[in-house]
Amino acid sequence: MSEPQELLSRVNQDVLIEIIEVLRRTGGLHELSQTSRRVRAACMPILFRQCFRITQVPLPDPRSFMPHSLWLHVQSLVLQDDCPDRLAFHSLRYTDNRIICGALSEPLLDQGLSGMPRLRSVTIYQRGEEPHGLSWPALRAVMSHPVIREFTLDRLHFCPVLRPSDELHVDSLAPLDTFRYLFRTPERLSFIPESRAPKPNFDDETAALDAVLGALHNTLKVLYLLSEAVPVRAISQRPWPCLRRLVLRGKPSEALFSPVETTRRGVLWLGNAVAAFPCPALEEFVLTYPDPEDQTFAHLPPTLLSLSLCCWRHLYHDFLDTNGSSGLPYGLGFSLLLNSSALRLMLHRAHTPLLVRLTLEYRAGDGDEELLDHISRSYPQLTYLKFIRYRRRNTDEVPVEHIAHALTPLSRLYELKLHLDLPEMPMRGVTLMYGIRGGYSTAELKRFRVVVNETADLFARGLGSSVRFLSILTPTAHPSWWACFEVIHRRAVPKDDYGCSVR
Repeated sequence: MSEPQELLSRVNQDVLIEIIEVLRRTGGLHELSQTSRRVRAACMPILFRQCFRITQVPLPDPRSFMPHSLWLHVQSLVLQDDCPDRLAFHSLRYTDNRIICGALSEPLLDQGLSGMPRLRSVTIYQRGEEPHGLSWPALRAVMSHPVIREFTLDRLHFCPVLRPSDELHVDSLAPLDTFRYLFRTPERLSFIPESRAPKPNFDDETAALDAVLGALHNTLKVLYLLSEAVPVRAISQRPWPCLRRLVLRGKPSEALFSPVETTRRGVLWLGNAVAAFPCPALEEFVLTYPDPEDQTFAHLPPTLLSLSLCCWRHLYHDFLDTNGSSGLPYGLGFSLLLNSSALRLMLHRAHTPLLVRLTLEYRAGDGDEELLDHISRSYPQLTYLKFIRYRRRNTDEVPVEHIAHALTPLSRLYELKLHLDLPEMPMRGVTLMYGIRGGYSTAELKRFRVVVNETADLFARGLGSSVRFLSILTPTAHPSWWACFEVIHRRAVPKDDYGCSVR
């Protein structure tokens, strides 16, 4: 036995576990695991508690998708759906319906997960956003695993088609506390003709989600949903006693909270019907395309700590993406944005004095002054503010100094993220073939970087001493699009390579 091995053999087990945890974060755990049998045995539960697997084809033996020796240790499992059937230019091999995945089938997910007694979290995703999803039997197999508590379906449809043999039985579902159904707007141009692209049946998705939410409403703490597929009254008719985080993203949806039937798009709670808010312990609420007549905000619980009212995706992506036309998008997305007056009225209805995080996206209007005043007076606990404001049409005026001054009363603000639609912000070049835009002018990027630095300095000087970090949207900070600054002695100091991660 070498000297290092001998030293490790005398290390207390608890100390050894601490060493292993440190090396997992800093690197070197694989090498340590090869020093002795005792150390390897201690490393196994940490090395393999999070496992990742790409699935391309149905396996002859579902239990072979992972070595049997690892099953005992897996706590978090991530499966990437790389099934070739999801691509329109491939002939079908494992399914008779392109929108239903044949590789991630019920036998694989049922038998493959059954031998993992410590499994708590399952994530299934695809890298693109091809119209593709999991069948009801496959979804039920995952969510019925008795020890699972978190399930995430990312960029895959939730039961896009119900077959005649599918029965929406949910008695066997595990008591999940986290359910995430996520989608992102595609960032690349699709060359598949619209007529050839398969489409999910939202009626089937809605029925499946309604059944699942009906079984889980008493245990869920975190719920992310695609609003197009949300059952119209699945939330309003059920209590959600444990729900802490509710995220509804997508196109405007119909009345989710309202006890009154309605066909008005984008309203969650219509009219003045007396009803208790179904999520009394809610701490985080994300809603895209809010409606000014929505009464939801008059019923939000005072427990709320985080609120986000914005587009999906943020409208500023239309400035930055390589697809689409350049210039301010005065189309449907812009028209759905609330102006400052409507947004202020919505926020005024809510009594949420404990808010610590706030994200707002709106277009400038006559109510700018009142909105800024409401933010600074009504949220004294605010530590994080993402403030996205678009100019009025046909104007270059942006009152940067006034906005900075208006936010000064936020004495606990720690981080501020800004997009003020500055007129100096460069746009991509002329449109090329297939609608893909060109690059930026180098001279314009350099000029705008100076403007961004000056704007950051202005806010650093004008805001209170509590502010530590500033971020400003800019194409000069590729790939994150955010120029990040640390505020030191009321000066904005660029961080690292000028860019930072998106949050």
